[in-house]
Amino acid sequence: MTDTALRIAQELIRRPSITPEDGGCQDYLESLLHPLGFRRTRVDAGGVTNSVFFRPGERDGTLAYAGHTDVVPPGPRDAWPHPPFSATIEDGVLHGRGAQDMKGGIACWIAAMMDLVRAHQPLPSLQLLITSDEEGESVDGTIRLVEHLQRHDLLPDAAIVGEPSSHKRVGDTIRRGRRGVVQARIGFLGQQGHSAYPQDADNAIHHAAEALARIVAIDWGAPLPGFPPTTCQITNIHGGTGASNVIPGTCEALLDIRYNPANDFAHIRETLARAIEPARVELHVDHVANAFVTADGPFLDLVCAAIRRSTGLEAKRDTGGGTSDGRFLASAGVPVAELGLTNGTIHQVGECVAVEELRVLTGIYRDIIMHFERHS
Repeated sequence: MTDTALRIAQELIRRPSITPEDGGCQDYLESLLHPLGFRRTRVDAGGVTNSVFFRPGERDGTLAYAGHTDVVPPGPRDAWPHPPFSATIEDGVLHGRGAQDMKGGIACWIAAMMDLVRAHQPLPSLQLLITSDEEGESVDGTIRLVEHLQRHDLLPDAAIVGEPSSHKRVGDTIRRGRRGVVQARIGFLGQQGHSAYPQDADNAIHHAAEALARIVAIDWGAPLPGFPPTTCQITNIHGGTGASNVIPGTCEALLDIRYNPANDFAHIRETLARAIEPARVELHVDHVANAFVTADGPFLDLVCAAIRRSTGLEAKRDTGGGTSDGRFLASAGVPVAELGLTNGTIHQVGECVAVEELRVLTGIYRDIIMHFERHS
């Protein structure tokens, strides 16, 4: 299985697919999956390549695997130890953009399915939900796949998202939820004037400083158990003309709020609005991503049992990190667990993964597919 997963990962990495480009990756996946009995349905939107690969099963239930073929830009190529799309193997390590995030994970899932299908194992129905719009705007990717499944009454019973969830060893951590994301832009309004005549002006930065101090001091309440608390970061402030003797008439601040499910968008927006009163402002609040959580139960137990049988590890059921496409499936009522390779080099120059990790993850995925049942 290691050789199969490694070969597939190399072929995917060698196809440059900087978001939202797919680089022919999903056509390559189709060439692998069609002989296994999978049917591909394209759900392309907005220049994004989206595919549903489906194989009817011999057992009850439908298990999905959600992933993405797009990658972030490689950065300065001369800083890489090997060309970022060469998929070079050196000292047992596979180098290349997407090795961890997440072409390596996709390769492991396909290798696991290949092994089981060719062994004539009775399997549940299987879906692969693959997009090329996860690393970018995420507006025409997995959300369009979920909408397609909803329209045709094809939502799976559960889904594995192949994001690199593991910390030190493959399987030591799974993500069972993520915080949501709210971003805000606040434009503070004043009156520009000469700094020698402050009585004739109204300093927008002064208004911003007072309001932003109140925002920083907000108590967002106790988090939902198992989640990090809600946090608000001021990520940018800009005001003034650049001259030291001009009182600024405008000031703009950007906020990034990561919230746990104990909060919600409406409450966050109202709390921000109260904190900036009575300043004259223009407030724009954007709900970028929903928070979600998969409750403890048979599905998470199945995933953790597969990890235990394959590695001996007791997986941590985590909710940290940023957001992921799992939110779109969870919003549709699908139980989600994120399980993938380690994440020590994701998005970095020199992204790489140990070949041994591919073997371990393939084995875990094989076990999950083998033991999956509806409502498990």
